[in-house]
Order: sequence, then C-alpha cells, then structure tokens
Amino acid sequence: MQKQREQSDKQVNALADSESNFRSISETYLKIHQYELFYRDNWIRSKEAVKSSALSEAISKFTLIDYLQQQNITLSDEKRQIQLKILDEQITYDMQNPLLKLYFEKMFQELDISKQDYIEEYLLVNKEHDILYREMHDTGKGLVLDEWGTSSYPVSDQEELYTKKMGISFDYLEYLAESEFVHIEPSITDLELPFTVDSYHFKFAKTREGGIVLTSRDFNIMGLTDEQNTLIHEVSEKNNLQELARYNFSQYKEALQQEAALGNENAPVSNELLELFIVVERSLDMELDEVANYQFGKIPSYDNNQLRRHKDITLQLYEYENYYLDENVPGKSYAYRIANEEVGAMYGLLNYLKQDFEVELDEAARSNARLQLEKSLDEQMKNPYFKKYMDDILQTFDIPLSTYIDDYLLLKEEYKLLLQLMKDQNIGLDHKGRYNKGWIEARYRMAADFTWEDKFEKMWSMDDEEIVEPLEPQPDLSFPLPVYTPQIGINKEGQYAFTSISTLPFYLTDELQTLFDLLAETYDLPVLSRYSITQYIDKLDQLKADETKKKQLLEILDIYKNTIIE
Repeated sequence: MQKQREQSDKQVNALADSESNFRSISETYLKIHQYELFYRDNWIRSKEAVKSSALSEAISKFTLIDYLQQQNITLSDEKRQIQLKILDEQITYDMQNPLLKLYFEKMFQELDISKQDYIEEYLLVNKEHDILYREMHDTGKGLVLDEWGTSSYPVSDQEELYTKKMGISFDYLEYLAESEFVHIEPSITDLELPFTVDSYHFKFAKTREGGIVLTSRDFNIMGLTDEQNTLIHEVSEKNNLQELARYNFSQYKEALQQEAALGNENAPVSNELLELFIVVERSLDMELDEVANYQFGKIPSYDNNQLRRHKDITLQLYEYENYYLDENVPGKSYAYRIANEEVGAMYGLLNYLKQDFEVELDEAARSNARLQLEKSLDEQMKNPYFKKYMDDILQTFDIPLSTYIDDYLLLKEEYKLLLQLMKDQNIGLDHKGRYNKGWIEARYRMAADFTWEDKFEKMWSMDDEEIVEPLEPQPDLSFPLPVYTPQIGINKEGQYAFTSISTLPFYLTDELQTLFDLLAETYDLPVLSRYSITQYIDKLDQLKADETKKKQLLEILDIYKNTIIE
C-alpha cells in the first residue's frame, strides 16, 4: 500500500508540476473578483482584506483547474457552451432587477469590460471549477492516496506548486493577509453605544473627533441581535432586496428610515440599525475607487542602512515567555509563531517611526522606563516563585539580568510608549486614527531577511506536545469532569495526563470553577500558566474551603500540570 501510494503521488505531482499548458490566473478575473467581493459580498470587508481574499480564492480555483488540466481533465466544449448559454440567460434575468442592472453597468464601465468578458473570464471560470471539483470526487479522476490510504485532492501541496509557478511567494501572501489598517486602541469597553450588538463580533473605539468607529475588520449581520436580524429580513422581503452588501446598503438604509418613520413596533430597532449603519459608513470605505494591482515579486522594505534590527535573544525571550506565561498554554510551535509576530510588529513600528518620521524614544524617557522596570522587577523578585522563574531564564539563556531588561522588557515598554506617542501626537496615522500594521511589519521582514516562509517551515517542524493515548477503560476518578472534557491517558513519565491541552476551565465543573476563582482571588495569583500552576497547587492546601472539593481540584491540577509541563 505504501509503495502504491508513493508511486501514485509521484505520478500526479509530476503531471501537476508540468509547465506545459499552464493555466494562469487572468488579470481580468482578479479585478472582477475584487470588485464583486467589495460590493456584493455580505461580508463587508476593508479594501485590503478584499485584495487579499480575491487573490487567495483565485489561487484556490485556478490551482484545481490547472492541476486537472495537466492530467488532460478539462471541461468539454459541449459542457462549456451549455454553461455559457445558462450564464448568459442568468445575467440577462438578473439585469431585469433595476438595482442589479445599475450595478452591472457601473462595473462594466469602471473595469472596462463587456458583459461577455464578465461571463467568459469570470463566471465561467467559477462554474468550471465547481463542475470539475464535483466530477473529480464523483469519478475519482485526479485523486491520490493520502497518508491514511484515502483518495483525496492534495490541495495544500498543489496550491504551493501553483503559487511557485505563478511567482507568488509565501511572504507576499502573508503581506496581503496582514495589510490592514488597525486602531492603536482596538476596543473601548465603556463606550455608550446607541445600539445593541454582539460584542464578540464587533469592537468599537472613538476617533479624535469623538465619533464612534468599528475597530473590528469587517461588518456582517452575524453580529446583530435576533430582533435586528428579523427586521433586516422583513425589510429585505418587503423591498425585494438581496442580502445586505455595499451595493444595496443605501437601499436598506432608506427602507429602515421608512420603517422608523411609521412609529410602529419596528421603530426602535430601525433607529438602532440606522445608528449602526452610520458607524459602518464612518468606519469602512463604501466605494472601491479602483481595483488594486498585484505585483507578486514586490514587497515594500525599509532602508537597510538605517535599519534597527532585532537581536536573537529578544526573539528567544519572547518565545520562552509566551510558552511559560500565556494563560492559553500554547504549544511550542504556536509560542514560536506569536513571538515572531510580536517581534515583527515591534521592530516594524520602531523602523516606521524612525525612517518615515524621524521619531524615536528620547534618552530621558528610555532611562525613566528602565528605572521603572528595575523597580518592578525588584518588587516581583520578593515572590519566591517569580525569583525561581527568573533564575531559570537567566540560566537557560546564559544572560545577565541587564540583558533581560535591555533586550526584552525595555523594548516592549518602548513599543508601548511609541504607540501612545503616535496616538497623542497623531504621528503616522490616517484620518481615522489607524496605521497599516501589516505593511509596516512586511517592510521590516524584507529588510531584515526575517521572512515568514523560513519561520513557518521551522514552526511546522516543531513537535508541539507529547501524544498521550487515552486509556481503555478510562480510570475511576474521585472528581467529576464536564461532559466534553478530553480523556485521560498516561504520559511518558507514567503519570495521568489529559489527551489534549486546553485552558483549565475546560476541565472544571461549575462548582470547581467557583473554588478555583476563590483560590486565585484569595491569594491574588497570576493567571494560570505553566509558570504559575505550582503556586496554585501550593496555595490550595492553605485555602479555607470544603476539603472534599479542595481534594478534587488538587487532583485535577496535578493531572493538568502533567499535561502542560514536560
């Protein structure tokens, strides 16, 4: 079976990797897809997000079409003609809707394309992909045996091959994905909002002028209340409107104004939605202006001669502290990724302010920050647990305390102070009080040769955690566990451990969660992490509480410790 699978993989990959008859993404497809995503998608996103998504989705579709074409699996001329006829009829029908007619005419004019271009170079490509994908799975043609012996389409491998043939680098895709204007303060919790929304989906802030804006990257009706969603649906039905998107946003707004003017039971919800619509229009561009051009080989950079570079120890300390201090108890690869993100963001900003605006933290501010950090560390060192943690760090990396301060803590503080300076003095921000975090970071990565492709290769090779197989049958425990808690197995030390890692509340019943909260509050403990779990276990013994519940929580903490600490 293994030999058969390897032969199959080699055969298909050789075909798919062929340069002959290559089906590349057309410029027309990309500009139409950008336009459609911006105006007609019910997920109202920024221009930057649309540019990134348009390319990623195009890669997905054209990869499969090209992969099958290299194996002489294509849409027949007969099917192609049938689809062209169906698509032409569909567009003709859609254009009987006055709003859609206006939309299509505007798109054809702004993109300098014809109705036939739209059908043949966009709609037909989407339909071709859908038909070929379905037929591939129905017939098995183009599928290969995966590592489990199952026939599947090797999507990741083929997209990687395809982007290489297109000359699109991994870092270019990351650059597009992260190029987003963000607010320095992404969420203010004490804002008085004139509407109710789901705080999970939407975050808000205030502009310098005092207006409320969205700081979340997009808007869609998933974040609305049930009453608001019901009214949106009623308005849609009553006015023959398709799903809410940019192209029909003003029509929904007019319909809601009419509902509010009636003064009936819908009026309060209508007024709420109208207030929210004002915030959306203030936060997100409603006109595309022009489609973005893709330059696959070009990523912006800083001047190497003036570049302020990070030190290896800074990255290593970020990674170490993410792993040991983060309450989400990340695996090694994720701690490594977050460290790379944080260092890239930090040094991107330092160089952005220095090279573009000649702004740096002055020596007086730096000295004062260092003094405060030293005082804070002296105070924390009175905690024996923290002192041991610091001793371990200095020994692990063979560095003095001054290096930990200067090349890690002080840099984090400098980053925070410069962000505040940007906000206070309006440096490097757009008219909405935002800066393009991804663009700034990408410039540093290119200048410092700190590319994501190399980092991801290392990350994917890292062994996150020991695989613990569940015991059969499961052991009898003296404490209850929630229904969906991971099972228990034996780790390499011969101890009980959970078979997967989550945050501790995932393993606690409501009663034990209450006891845990009491423990943390009574002794003012830090968030539970790999670093602090020993403190929780030690302090639990001193807590005045029900002894049976304490014993149950102690056993869970012991198993959890075995799970998260090697």
